[in-house]
Amino acid sequence: MRYVFFDIECADGGKGSICSFGYVICDEEFREIESDDIIINPDSRFYLVGRSKRPDLFLAYPEAVFRKAPLFPHYYERIRSILEADDQIVIGHSVQDDAAFLCKSCARYELPPLKFKFADSQSLYADYLGKKGQVALDKACDAFGIPKDHKIHKSEDDARATMRLVCAICKAKGKTLPDAIRACECVGETADLKIFCSYMHPNRTMFIHFLSTLQPKRKCPDILRGKCVSAATAVEQPNQKYIYHLVQMIADAGGTYTRVPSQCDIFITSGDPEKAKVCKRTRVAKQAKHGGARIEMLSLNEFLKKLGVSRADFDKLPPVDITWM
Repeated sequence: MRYVFFDIECADGGKGSICSFGYVICDEEFREIESDDIIINPDSRFYLVGRSKRPDLFLAYPEAVFRKAPLFPHYYERIRSILEADDQIVIGHSVQDDAAFLCKSCARYELPPLKFKFADSQSLYADYLGKKGQVALDKACDAFGIPKDHKIHKSEDDARATMRLVCAICKAKGKTLPDAIRACECVGETADLKIFCSYMHPNRTMFIHFLSTLQPKRKCPDILRGKCVSAATAVEQPNQKYIYHLVQMIADAGGTYTRVPSQCDIFITSGDPEKAKVCKRTRVAKQAKHGGARIEMLSLNEFLKKLGVSRADFDKLPPVDITWM
């Protein structure tokens, strides 16, 4: 098996305007086999400095170098051969973003969708720390003493830094990369210009998209017919797989889910008094209830019982695949 680490830079923050695709291929001992930095004409303006509420981003080459390069379609087959090869694991840092850039570029130039499975080093690092959250590549590398240029972004260098980070994590945990990936379930794949992920950390963009496309999947009693359900932040965010299963169950039972507590008929509390004190959603739901709104306050266990599902069976449910664009 071989490992393919890759990174993408975009000219305008990622609206299908890829300007470089860097990769490093190595064997199971993390020995480099091949690497390159593919320069691409983004066919768009460069908007990386002076952006509102976003840090300036400096690329490794002058704009003129990118302008002289071929467009994405010229490199499509080469990139496809790198990512779709058999018997390999593709890894990136916050890789769902780079996968999304590739989907957007394929759609932009009307090219066949790329189909490959990937793993996320950002999730691997979060699992190593034993915390939820997203840590930038440079900060994760700093924690392991891995040298990296913090100012200049070169896709090949970032791909190599990702490889070194993953290698360090595997050594620290005493695991092979496949074992480390299975342990934190940080995997996904692209198909039909969409992304399917099974990440354990919450992702607001994916969840909102999931809600916008949510449809009942199976017939069951309309226990929640006409009811709108909301949940405390401590219920929705700590473990992504649970909330996706939960909102699907709500849809299957004839109900809808909202992230606005004042609009719900049923509010699922965290069951933790300390978390309830600082949860804005819980406060909003209680204020609405005190103001006359007919909101039924239930703990997660009570809500599952209402649906006829035991907490033990709920906890055993597998990760959910999420499609988003």
